[in-house]
Amino acid sequence: MEVDLLLLMANLIFEVSYPVNLDTFFDNYAHNVQKVDKRVEEYAKDPNEENIHDIRTAIRRLEASYMSSPKKLQKKKIKKYVGISKCLFKLNSEIRDFDIILEKLSNEGQISEQQLEPIKKSLEREKDKKLGKALSIATDLKKINVPHPVKDNSLYKHNKTEKKLSRKYNKIVNGFASRIEKNLPLVISDCEKIDELHEIRKDSKKLRYLLELLLSDGDRRKENVDKKARLSGNKGDDIYGVSCLIGALENIQDMLGVIHDYDVTIAYLKKHHTYEHNDAENNITVIRKNKYEQFIQYCKSDLLKSDDGFFLNKYR
Repeated sequence: MEVDLLLLMANLIFEVSYPVNLDTFFDNYAHNVQKVDKRVEEYAKDPNEENIHDIRTAIRRLEASYMSSPKKLQKKKIKKYVGISKCLFKLNSEIRDFDIILEKLSNEGQISEQQLEPIKKSLEREKDKKLGKALSIATDLKKINVPHPVKDNSLYKHNKTEKKLSRKYNKIVNGFASRIEKNLPLVISDCEKIDELHEIRKDSKKLRYLLELLLSDGDRRKENVDKKARLSGNKGDDIYGVSCLIGALENIQDMLGVIHDYDVTIAYLKKHHTYEHNDAENNITVIRKNKYEQFIQYCKSDLLKSDDGFFLNKYR
């Protein structure tokens, strides 16, 4: 029997409550802080495309750790560190968009060198401005002593903190799952729901990073997680089905990320070049449509696991 595509999120919201292991959470939290510190150093030395990607990913994972932690762990120093990191993330997202627009127009817009040149100069000027601000923020971030979450060794306080963590964590996870559940039918039925597509992409990414906080090094290294497990399965297993869901969310995130890149390029052409680049806009729009159809196919076909009862084909 096939199960509803949205049952993945429905189970997450109504049937699964993850008992978060405090020690595993702390280990991942500390690792995510250290990762941002390392990536900032690399980014400040060379803000190339790879380092921009790495710093953005590291900041997202740190944000997932911070937002789901109990208030007693959200100390002033870590709050400041996360706040500055988010500013750096925002600027690098804009910098990345400039690179994406130029790449799409150069490779897929079928635009002449003569037409491309003024666009390239304009994008590079804007990028240089944003990059200067971003490097300044990165310098400020490097000046902060890297904060670390501190565990209380008292068994009573440990257990109390773990319960608070589990409650807050599950509330946040359920919130993101609920938003995906709300928006997914909208984007499947209407290719023009650009804002909703963008929100699903962001929510999928945030939910994925939250779920990663449940996995210990042993889970990742020894592949202890049953990758074919269903979320509605044995709830006695603390991380039952998590790996499978992380994989599905990563696929959704990647596919919608590609679509978002085309949407950013189309929006730029509409705003800055209303008439002289209609052919380029049409070319990009056609490719975007094909990518959207691939995403719909993934939702209607590839995501279906009729052999193990994971999804129901509701949208065929």
